[in-house]
Amino acid sequence: MTRKEFMEKSLRMGAALPLFSSLLLPAFGRERLRLPEFKTNFRGKIIVIGAGAAGLSAGYLLQQYGVDFQLMEAAPVYGGRLKKADDFADFPLDLGAEWIHTHPRVLSAIRNDPNAPTPVEIMDYHPQTIKSWHAGKLNSHNFVRNFYREWKFASTTWFDFFEQFIVPTISDRLALRAPVSEINYESKKVRVTTQAGEHYEADKVLLTSSIKTLQQQQIAFVPALPLAKTKAINRVYMGEGMKLFIEFRERFYPDILVFDKLSRAMREENKILYDAAFRKESDRHILGLFAINEMAQAYTQLKSEAAIIEKVLGELDEIFEGKASANYVKHLLQNWSGEAYIQGAYSYTFDGNRRRIVGEIEKPLGNKIFFAGEALSLDHQATVHGACESAQATVARMMEGA
Repeated sequence: MTRKEFMEKSLRMGAALPLFSSLLLPAFGRERLRLPEFKTNFRGKIIVIGAGAAGLSAGYLLQQYGVDFQLMEAAPVYGGRLKKADDFADFPLDLGAEWIHTHPRVLSAIRNDPNAPTPVEIMDYHPQTIKSWHAGKLNSHNFVRNFYREWKFASTTWFDFFEQFIVPTISDRLALRAPVSEINYESKKVRVTTQAGEHYEADKVLLTSSIKTLQQQQIAFVPALPLAKTKAINRVYMGEGMKLFIEFRERFYPDILVFDKLSRAMREENKILYDAAFRKESDRHILGLFAINEMAQAYTQLKSEAAIIEKVLGELDEIFEGKASANYVKHLLQNWSGEAYIQGAYSYTFDGNRRRIVGEIEKPLGNKIFFAGEALSLDHQATVHGACESAQATVARMMEGA
C-alpha cells in the first residue's frame, strides 16, 4: 500500500489517524518485501547508475549472485536521499529518509536474508503530544497517540544501516563523482559515457536515478527513449523537499505539530514539526521541520539560507509567542530540491493510472536498459524499502531475461 493510498483509505474508513503528511505512516507490520528468487547463468557485466538505496541494494544483490557489475554515482558520496549529520547534536540526524515505515524485519529483507541477525537498535516511536496550527490557533489532538506508532533507528540512521551492512561488500565496485551524460544502447554492448568523457561498456544497465532527473533529461539516450516511456516518466509527480533542524536552549514545542486542519493534513502533503530528540539519549532540544511540495517551495524559493531560517523562526514565534527567537542556538538545513542529482523529495502521485505508468517506465529497452527506484515500487512507493524492493525485483528480471 502506498502512502497516498493509505491516506485515502483512512479517510474512507473515518479513521482518526495522524498522517502528518507523508513523513509519518502507521506501521504496516504484515507487509514484507518480495525477495527475489532466481537462477542465472549470466556471465556478462552490468552497470548500475545511482548509488542511492535502490542502486546500493541492486549492487549488493548482484554481488551475492556473483555477477560482474560497476556501480556509478554522480555525487561525491553514496546514499542518495540517505544522508546523516554526526556533528550537529549528540546523536546522528537523518537528513533524508528517517522513519522505517514498516516492521523492522524489513532490514533483514534488504540484506536478502530474512534469517540474518541485524544488530541495530530500533526505537518504538510513539509520540504523546500532538498539536495542529490552524487559523492562528494552536489545537491539541493528544487522543491521536492511541492510534499511531511505528519505528525509527534509536542511535543510528538509515545511512548507517547501508554503510554497515550493504556498502562494505560492494565498495570496490563503486565509482563516485561519475555523473553519466549518455547511455548508448544501439549496439550489442551498452556504452555509458560520463560528463568527464570516460567510457564504460556493459551488457546491461540498471538506471536508479530519481524520477526528477529523468524528467529533466540529465542523461541522453541513444537511441532516444520511446515516446510512450517519456510520457510515462513525465506523469510521475515529484515535488520540492527540505528538512531543517534547529537547536533551542529550552523545549517549548510538542512531539508533533502539523499545519492546517488535522483532516486536511491527513489528505494532503503538508509540513510537519517534530521533536527530533524524542526518545534519544540526549538532553539537547532539537526541533525538526520537514516540508514537501508547495509547502517546501515556500522556503526553497527564498534567496538564501539566512532567509529560510528567518522565515521559519518568524513562524515559530507566532505559534509559540516569541520563544523560538529567544531560545535559538543554531540550525542545519538540507534542501533536497537543490541537490543537482536528486532535485526533490520523492515521488508522490501520478497523472493517470499508477500501475500502467509504472509498467511503462519499467519496460526494458532491448533487454539492455532497465529502470528501478522508489517511484517504481507499486506496493511501497516513496519509501527506502520500496526502493530496495524495486531494485531487487528488477535485478531478478534482468537475470531471468539473460
